[in-house]
Amino acid sequence: MTRTLRPLAPMVALVAIALAAGLSACSTGSDVDAKALNNVLPAKPKPFDPANATDLYTNTILNVAYEGLFQYKYLTDTYELEPLLADGMPVVSADGLAYTFKIRRDAFFYDPQKEVFPQGKGRAVKASDFVFALKRLADPAVKSGGWWLFSGFIQGLDDWAAAMKAGTATYDTPVAGLRAEDDQTLVVTLVKPYPQILYAFAMGFTFAYPPELLATYGEDWINHMVGTGPYYFDELDSILGTQYVFKRTPGWRNETYPALADIGPRARAAGLDQDSGKRLPLVGTVNYHVIQEGSTQWLKLMTGELDSSGIPTEQFDRAVENNELAPKFRAIGLWLDINPRLDVTYDFFNMEDPVWGAPNPNGTLLRLAVQAAIPRDQIIKIFYNNAALAAQTLVPPGLGGYDPTWKNPNADFNPEKARTLIAQAGYVFRDSPQGRRAYAPDGTVLSLTYEASGNSTLSKEWAEFYKKYLNDVGIEVEIVLQDFPTFLSKVDQHVAQFGGLGWGADYPDAQNFLQLQYGPNAAPGPNNANYSNPAYDRLYERAAVMQPGPERDALYTELSRMQAADAAFLPKSHRLSYRIIHPWLRNYFFRDVGAGYDKYRDVDPVLKEVTIRELASAAR
Repeated sequence: MTRTLRPLAPMVALVAIALAAGLSACSTGSDVDAKALNNVLPAKPKPFDPANATDLYTNTILNVAYEGLFQYKYLTDTYELEPLLADGMPVVSADGLAYTFKIRRDAFFYDPQKEVFPQGKGRAVKASDFVFALKRLADPAVKSGGWWLFSGFIQGLDDWAAAMKAGTATYDTPVAGLRAEDDQTLVVTLVKPYPQILYAFAMGFTFAYPPELLATYGEDWINHMVGTGPYYFDELDSILGTQYVFKRTPGWRNETYPALADIGPRARAAGLDQDSGKRLPLVGTVNYHVIQEGSTQWLKLMTGELDSSGIPTEQFDRAVENNELAPKFRAIGLWLDINPRLDVTYDFFNMEDPVWGAPNPNGTLLRLAVQAAIPRDQIIKIFYNNAALAAQTLVPPGLGGYDPTWKNPNADFNPEKARTLIAQAGYVFRDSPQGRRAYAPDGTVLSLTYEASGNSTLSKEWAEFYKKYLNDVGIEVEIVLQDFPTFLSKVDQHVAQFGGLGWGADYPDAQNFLQLQYGPNAAPGPNNANYSNPAYDRLYERAAVMQPGPERDALYTELSRMQAADAAFLPKSHRLSYRIIHPWLRNYFFRDVGAGYDKYRDVDPVLKEVTIRELASAAR
């Protein structure tokens, strides 16, 4: 972790030191409840259905109240799994196909509305809750965006899904490879090796939630949460789409801050070992504010209404000088956290589209023309403030299968090449009232609908950027602005013609990025382009069951390059995370995989009060 940290301003330091002993001398429940974390979401999350938690923002919200079998250790240098609702690591059969999980006995559902469980504290989580969650992933009626995780892997589950579609099965119908032998024993039996299976059980798709929740609320259940986590969703104080408020779960089980043995050298060097052994969570309230405009986000950071924030594009030069936080902010005690992200941003075409997709024999020429028409270096400069690396494939640096020497032969900015490709696809260029445009033989103009993934000022600027450069090579562009859930709904329904997305690692394995191009993962799965290439699929299926090693990495490398010629996905960038942290936020440690880390974080309310006064003074 790269961390730019400077000493506190003298007044802040004196006040903090003077009061630190008093604040740390005891930590009662009332002390915890008086403290709040204030986080930001740059887009609206979707409703609370784990089976369709396909985006970062929805997963972030769900991870506050819901839990899975496993989680990632918070303070290790690498990403390591540890049990959460599982009572230890699973027992694996000699053939590597049967996994037996034990479920802990002290994890209980909590219902703040007392509608599902009248006493508030509900029953203990059971093995059957995970069977239910996995069946919902497979149920065709749910149209889960997470079914790709297990499709083709669990004995009998695909057959059960087919029977559900035919109306010949119910949720009570047994599945051979998915058994709750008793309340504390879950047995999952595979049809083939699945090296990533434990990662899957740390993802939101597999979180435990009670079937009683659905039975109680009917179709409206997706606006409620009944989980086992350290916080419960406070419906009364929340405003869906605007602010999500979570409160400390009464009587939550005795989970503690990581032991010294589980705190890596980087976290120790940052002083994050001081709370080792303390009971979690450390604050009473967690707020998530939906703020789509960068200017508003920056204002709330500067007034202390947010504990930390990424840096909006328009404020980057003001906040960062020579890759360090500007001195005036450092003087107040703010610090800058810089980290490489395991992610990729990309554009995608709907490969079912009659003009831009596979049905058009010249569709590949048109897609390659769009790729040549868009200057990625300008995207990285303008929208990412040069805090990103140009992507050659979908696989980011740091994972097996990434080749730093390979360059995508189709990714260079070349408008003349774009026009040549359009001409090769059978279009002719003529002047029009809108400028020079490409026309098909039947006289229709070559047009492309850009589906924006938001409706903020920044989203509009992105769209106008694409329109400018695509117009320049003769392509007419229609812009559709909409909120993020609406955009995702269009993608899931296969009606979005062209758009852009980012993918952050669900788990630290290149397979998590390569599966974006796997044919059976078409939307509502993660294959947003609905791309299908039988040769790619066969190689992917071969690699997917291999254990880590050089042979698998070689296949990953080959797979990462295969799609470049088809250009269904246009890789753009691998981003760096730049985040400004207020000095009162304690135990912040960058994690790019997993979620649910709010329970480890703390705030110093006295230091917060002093720093806010300093911020106000600096603004005058």
